[in-house]
Amino acid sequence: MDNEQRKQMIQQGFDTVASGYDHPSLPFFPQTASRLIEHLQLTPEQHLLDVCCGTGAVSLKAAEALSHGRVLGIDLSSGMLQQAQAKAEAAGHSNTEFRQMDIEALDLPAHSFDVATSSFGLFFIEDMAGALTGIASKVKPGGKVAITSFTGDAFAPMSDIFIKNFEATGRTVPPLSWQRLATRELIEEQFNAAGITDIDIHHVPLGYQMTSDQQWWDVVWNAGWRSLLTNFTGSKIERTTCGRKANYREVICSQMSPEEQQEFEQKHRQEIKAVIGEEGVWFNTEVLIGVGRK
Repeated sequence: MDNEQRKQMIQQGFDTVASGYDHPSLPFFPQTASRLIEHLQLTPEQHLLDVCCGTGAVSLKAAEALSHGRVLGIDLSSGMLQQAQAKAEAAGHSNTEFRQMDIEALDLPAHSFDVATSSFGLFFIEDMAGALTGIASKVKPGGKVAITSFTGDAFAPMSDIFIKNFEATGRTVPPLSWQRLATRELIEEQFNAAGITDIDIHHVPLGYQMTSDQQWWDVVWNAGWRSLLTNFTGSKIERTTCGRKANYREVICSQMSPEEQQEFEQKHRQEIKAVIGEEGVWFNTEVLIGVGRK
């Protein structure tokens, strides 16, 4: 699979889950946004660039603090941007703007922002150091750059059960993207490669008591896990054969038919329900927030 095909899959995947990305079972996105804005210590007149903004969790939280500044949120997914724009309008924010743009091709003036963020986005990019360097180039000298990632233990124990059940179908789960930035050392490595200094890494021990298998399935269905189960709506890639361009088409062909998906969901949720029991189980969603200076 080449880089453009990979981006197409990512874009389609996030378009698919955009309408459910703010589901109550995924509170770690707004929770992380709040903590990130706290650590940035913004001043009201600053301009902030939010890269891979998703449905606007960070952008809209920043907009509240930037009463005399502005926020530009960019994302590859038009579905995510539509949700972000609708939320901004509902909140009455007049200092926000959202544009569809590739993180690896930022069509923006250099040194035009005081702060840049990328929350749960950088680890999807093959050349993370290159992408982070590009983001930093849009920040004024002395400005701040911040990223977030889940830790290596995030989503346990549910994710371990999901992977086991999924691979029992004869399929393989690709490497979990956030593992590429799942430690302080890995984040510092990317910051150093991008020339970002004065680095602070903050551990945020998020999570909640999961009391039903439905809660976990809401996480699966409204986030990236869903891409392993369903074909992307509107894909222009042929799915009738796994011939040429095998690396990409094998991914498509490995996804489940509606019947297989229903069977998988039923069996998987039964096992999750047994693990949760009557008292529930702690669902770990802890994150790392890295903040540095240009």
